[in-house]
Amino acid sequence: MAEKKKKDKDRGKYTLSSMQEVSYQREFKMADRAGGFSDRKTKL
Repeated sequence: MAEKKKKDKDRGKYTLSSMQEVSYQREFKMADRAGGFSDRKTKL
């Protein structure tokens, strides 16, 4: 159990595939724009 805990900590709280990560980034960016927030520094 200790090994699993260490592995989870190393990879972060949530493990996503690269495809999921990209789709989540796009969704959050669109949601931020809809809420009136725009970050000029980050472009996808």
